[in-house]
Amino acid sequence: MKLKRFWLDRPLLLATLVLMGVGLVMVFSASAMMSEARFGSAYLFFRKQLLWDILGLFAMLGFMRVDYHRWQRWTRPLLIAAVSGLVLVLAVGRVIKGARRWIHLGGVTFQPSELAKIALILWMASYLDRHQSQIKYFSKGLWPALLVLGLVCGLMVVEPDLGTPLMLGSVCVMMLFLAGVRLEHLLGVGLATVVPLYFLLFHVAYRRRRLLAFLNPWGDSQGAGYQVTQSLMAFGSGGFLGKGLGASTLKLLYLPDPHTDFIFPIIGEELGFLGAIALVLLFIFWGLRGWQVARRAPDLFGQLLASGITAWMLLQAVINMGVSCGVLPTKGLPLPFVSFGGSSTFISLTAVGILLNISSQGRFEKMKSIRKSNRTMSRP
Repeated sequence: MKLKRFWLDRPLLLATLVLMGVGLVMVFSASAMMSEARFGSAYLFFRKQLLWDILGLFAMLGFMRVDYHRWQRWTRPLLIAAVSGLVLVLAVGRVIKGARRWIHLGGVTFQPSELAKIALILWMASYLDRHQSQIKYFSKGLWPALLVLGLVCGLMVVEPDLGTPLMLGSVCVMMLFLAGVRLEHLLGVGLATVVPLYFLLFHVAYRRRRLLAFLNPWGDSQGAGYQVTQSLMAFGSGGFLGKGLGASTLKLLYLPDPHTDFIFPIIGEELGFLGAIALVLLFIFWGLRGWQVARRAPDLFGQLLASGITAWMLLQAVINMGVSCGVLPTKGLPLPFVSFGGSSTFISLTAVGILLNISSQGRFEKMKSIRKSNRTMSRP
């Protein structure tokens, strides 16, 4: 069902488009030399990212015109599809850097965990809306939500991927809190995750090495701390104003994944401290618009869904930038709208489309309330 009237949240849309524009420019700058050396074309990753940006924009334009309440009917099928994808990738996914996270179909590579992000947030918002009266009770309201959350995050851990489930779990816990779940229940859940998290962090060799490297990256600058030290050198060499667009030296096969997870240090090196801060401020502005959309949403489902989408994008950005700056342990999460990645770009822009629809309906509900109030005040 399409909306008869639609109000476009121009600041939110503009912020998204600017982030995408920065991403396109920096993906080309960060990948051109590496792409030329390995694949014989400096434009390979740029063309792919441009294609996914265009497809994502079409998806965003379509989703923003569809009443977000319609997605309540599709939350279960979407969740089942996401879980099926997470199971399938464990069976047929290609191993890349020791993990099975991608399914290859012809020339297209898809990451099921990206679909799982939006599917779980949609399902959680719908579940909390439908069970609002029971959510204060652990067995009737909270326990089913935790089971689904544990299933999705558990499948991601098996890939293995710990960064995505930690981020997604944090977003869902925030949604539970906003829905009215008792604080003592959430604290109990947090304590229950301490033991498995301890084993996942300290009893898995490569994660333990990453944690030790995080505490002292220069102590193993050619091993587990290599990415962080190279990233810090990129920031340091950029200075206040940067070396200039395209002038990075750390992207010349020194910094691994300069166009994906570690694109932020290239921004810092080429555009300097001012460029990096400008990008941070742009994400803050995007997040403030998202929280405003959540605050003005006409119902609980819209409020939780907008809050979940906004928290997802912001927390992922914080983790990506924090890893690049050496203030968080290394985790493979892309910078939303900026890093190279087809699945991430497409799903993120789809989520923005839903957010724009919530914004539009919240605006119309506010205007309707104002007109009703004015009519009431005008009566003799």
